[in-house]
Amino acid sequence: MRVSVTALGASLAALLAASPAFADVTPAQVWDNLSGYMAELGYTVGGTVGGSDAKMTVSGATISLPVEEPDGTAVIRLGDLSLSDLGDGTVRVSFPESMPIEVMVTPPDEQPVEVVIDYRQQGLDMIVSGAPEEMVYAATADSITLALSKLVADGAEMPRDVIRAEMSLAPVTSDSTIGMRGDMRHIAQSTTIGTLSYDIAGRAPDGSGSGNVTGRMSGVSGASDMVLPTGMAETDPAAIMASSLEGTSSFRHEGGDVQFSFTEDGKTTSGAASSGGFDLSARFSGAEMALDTRATGVTWNAAGGDLPFPLSASTDELAFATVLPLAKSDTPEDVALGVTLAGFTTADMIWNLFDPGKVLPRDPATIAIDLTGKVTPFVNLFDEAEMARVEAGEVVPGELNALTLNSLTVEAAGAKITGTGDFVFDNTDMTSFEGMPKPTGEVNLTVAGANGLIDNLIRMGFVSEEDAMGARMMLSMFGVPGPAPDSLTSKIEVNDQGHVLANGQRIK
Repeated sequence: MRVSVTALGASLAALLAASPAFADVTPAQVWDNLSGYMAELGYTVGGTVGGSDAKMTVSGATISLPVEEPDGTAVIRLGDLSLSDLGDGTVRVSFPESMPIEVMVTPPDEQPVEVVIDYRQQGLDMIVSGAPEEMVYAATADSITLALSKLVADGAEMPRDVIRAEMSLAPVTSDSTIGMRGDMRHIAQSTTIGTLSYDIAGRAPDGSGSGNVTGRMSGVSGASDMVLPTGMAETDPAAIMASSLEGTSSFRHEGGDVQFSFTEDGKTTSGAASSGGFDLSARFSGAEMALDTRATGVTWNAAGGDLPFPLSASTDELAFATVLPLAKSDTPEDVALGVTLAGFTTADMIWNLFDPGKVLPRDPATIAIDLTGKVTPFVNLFDEAEMARVEAGEVVPGELNALTLNSLTVEAAGAKITGTGDFVFDNTDMTSFEGMPKPTGEVNLTVAGANGLIDNLIRMGFVSEEDAMGARMMLSMFGVPGPAPDSLTSKIEVNDQGHVLANGQRIK
């Protein structure tokens, strides 16, 4: 099992906000279930248990696991924990203010690398309650900070003026419910963070370069709801995905910004980016994965270094969505892809590079496409042996059965294209269209402003009159005049006989 510092941080967060509890729980029950749950995930839990039934202590508590590629170990040193019976059937778990995360790896033929991240908390309060079949943890903290406190590489410790990294979260609220559904474990979590900020900086020891990145996000929240097999640490990825694993997760923030600066060979490049909001949602199971992301009010700018002039751009919306089948299937499965870049603008200085006379309209540009379809996957994406055969060209990963263009919009420089379409594919006929399955269906397009764009390109000297004539003839071949000035419509069909028709006229 591979592990990263990020994964360790997530594990510690899970420890603080997602551990089992019982109705009328006792400190001993909480610790037994906590350590058992972590062991089930592949971690080794250590510590010396003492104290009384009312207040149990765990001295020198640790969570560790092996690190592969390269070999090593990762340890979260929790220090001394206390678990106190509150007398109402609940237990308070108290943590020290500082809990270092230590990672030691040994790359082949190289000296060991040691990383220590200090996990600090202020005002952390966690109460365990619930019932055996539904265990509940509730945690709040004034602040949580993860800071790089030690880095040893090539036999020497890097000083803080060479590298630093810190992330702060404040305030933090987290609620979790953990139970069993048959022989599957159910985990539901939600977390809110007022502000998340980070600061990363470093420089080359020889002074040849340096850089820093700082940023923040406000109104951060996340949630997940998963059903996963027990004993995951003993199960390979293909087997996990083939089980009844399923879940959803989400992440959002209400605004964020980042600033960066990099210096190399005496030249400094600096810039910034910001977003008015970001949403991510995901759904997964052994059969498929779905992902949907959307950012609004996004801006970028950069200047200096080798850039010839300052660069800047903005977009009202930037979105990506996909549905992807994961498991092998004998029947067609859903697939989808959506990409949106809406309201894109850039600085006049960039426009002036190719349009100094301001011939082209500089209205915001949009590119958006929404596709859905059906595919039959022939391999499991998590089966290493099957994927190796795909990479070797021994088998194809699947076949396309149907494709629907729900919407298409391309709008820029005074022209606009919109369209819809729907096709099915006959995979038994690979000759009608030279090696691809024969499609049957149609696509309908509307083009506005094409002739105006061609005229402007002629004025700019980008297109000659002769080339423009050929483009206009092509438009007239595939389109018919539309209802508005300088517009046309086009209907491209592929019929059952494999004939291609444009507006009813056969062209193949």
